[in-house]
Amino acid sequence: MTVRKTESRLPTNFQASDLGESAVAIDGRSVLVSFVTAPLAVDRENRYIVLVTDAGLASAVQSFEWSFIENGGTPQTQTTTIGEVNYRPQTVGTLVVTVRLLGAGNTEQGSLSLNQTVIVLNAELETLIAEAQNQPGAGASNPEVLRELINDLSPYYQAVTLTTSESGEGFEKFVFSLVHDGALQRPSLARQQQLNQLAAALNGTGDFVTLAASGVGVCGIRLALLAMVLPQTPGGSTPILPWTELPDVPNQRVLADEQLRQALANLEENRRIDLFNLARFPKSNIMLCGRILETLRDRYFSGTNFNDVLTGLSGTRAHWITRHYREGPLVRS
Repeated sequence: MTVRKTESRLPTNFQASDLGESAVAIDGRSVLVSFVTAPLAVDRENRYIVLVTDAGLASAVQSFEWSFIENGGTPQTQTTTIGEVNYRPQTVGTLVVTVRLLGAGNTEQGSLSLNQTVIVLNAELETLIAEAQNQPGAGASNPEVLRELINDLSPYYQAVTLTTSESGEGFEKFVFSLVHDGALQRPSLARQQQLNQLAAALNGTGDFVTLAASGVGVCGIRLALLAMVLPQTPGGSTPILPWTELPDVPNQRVLADEQLRQALANLEENRRIDLFNLARFPKSNIMLCGRILETLRDRYFSGTNFNDVLTGLSGTRAHWITRHYREGPLVRS
């Protein structure tokens, strides 16, 4: 069977649209998801993934034939053995993405299509980058990261909202800071390599416990922390993993963190796959980054507005929440 476990299901309690721009098959047995929601920016690489949610169909599929047609021109085709592919549109206009699910003898078992638009790179950002490159001084810190933030990810971090609304823009700024830092610390290619390794581990090749030590996806989400935030059932109060604080002493934290990751690895297989996929797709990754931040704020600084989190006490609260996010949660001494 070519359809891997990691592409065999939608996360429980989530829709395809929660993961990215999507097209669901008429029979509901498969779904095509685009990492980036149109309009896409020209010459920006995007990733497409097919989730085959029907076991019978999954058992029949042996390969995937991808077709990319820009502005009604000649199709560009490629075949993959797993349900994911990268594509970089070359022209402004329309892009039709089609994937055929092929069985034995290349017989078609199903197909999915997604119509997208392609536009130019953000002109204001390109002007700023060009000016920075042509002038002495620090300049643009990392043009490629800035292009990803503005052209690819901005619809996602701009759409993140609090469960309980509050005044000010502190929450939005905090989320953006983690998106920015995540993209800067682990560029897109490195993130994809990590996702490939985790997917391989979940499909039986690799050490999931070791790989789960690092944050996943654009915001660097710790899968164990995500499991402590997400409920087992919709609207429930019992998380997938119980809230577990790690010692704030490095040599003690190493062992405690390994034990926590072992508890994560001992979860039912579908739980682990769902946590991975939620962190895998940029849209759900950024949305859940916001949910984790809100959970950490409510647990450790309940009643504090995110504006005060960022500015009050010289930013001490923001520093602690960031540490909980990246390393913990931690026991506060």
